[in-house]
Amino acid sequence: MNYLYEYSDILNTPYETFAFDTLVNDFPVRPHFHPYVEILYMTEGSMFAAADEKEYYIKEGNMLVFFGDMLHSMYASSIKRAVFVGIKFDPSRLAVNTNFTPRLQTLLTVARKQNARICFLPEESGLHDNGLFFKGCEEELRKKDIGFDIMVHARLCLLMTMLIRIWQKEGIDFSKVSEYVSREELSLQNIIEYIDLHIDENPRVEELAKRCNMSYSNFARCFKEMYGRSCKEHLEMLRVERAEEMLKFTDLSLNDISQELGYADQSHFTRAFRKHKGMTPGNLR
Repeated sequence: MNYLYEYSDILNTPYETFAFDTLVNDFPVRPHFHPYVEILYMTEGSMFAAADEKEYYIKEGNMLVFFGDMLHSMYASSIKRAVFVGIKFDPSRLAVNTNFTPRLQTLLTVARKQNARICFLPEESGLHDNGLFFKGCEEELRKKDIGFDIMVHARLCLLMTMLIRIWQKEGIDFSKVSEYVSREELSLQNIIEYIDLHIDENPRVEELAKRCNMSYSNFARCFKEMYGRSCKEHLEMLRVERAEEMLKFTDLSLNDISQELGYADQSHFTRAFRKHKGMTPGNLR
């Protein structure tokens, strides 16, 4: 089974840059999510990207930010070549030991909860050339000269501070930010991976709450506050995304797919799929 959760050794590799060329790399990029933040910069051509069921048209010079645990994918807008570069990083490593600024991880959590914008136009972040930012990070991580981690850390801190200031100007309220991520949020971050690994077993919300050592009501409230949707909605969204993968890349029948993903029957599967995708599984295939 093709799991949606993308594993990464963020403990030993807190920063990672990459380049993607649709003429060389496997494309489209299938739906996936991961605990780290990912930022993309379009250097040539255009493409579509989907993030938490919203669609974005990205063209040369645009920058796109994927929060941790945000389900996202990329696919072609035309037959022409598209090239983008990116950086993945663990925001908890961008800590500043002062009493003036809350932790970046906490600020990002607040921004996501308030549906902060994730697509940015050229030069909008306040940096004169975002392409130079990504190129500079790539060179530092490739050469690994003394202090390379400090340089990447500094560049990321600058970029993220610019984005946070943009979000603040656009109405994101950081005034009531707590300095600490709650114990409930840490539990919820761990349960996301468990859900992806066991989605075919049709896990119940009550069971997930017990695994987090939380009451049903507290789990449901915290989950919706953190991810902007209920746990039940999240489970259904993951099943539908997995079903779309199977419809496109396997020869399994609709009945087999519905059983594989834990639906009660094929009609239930069809209703859920139409609700999220606007068409039946048969029409998509």
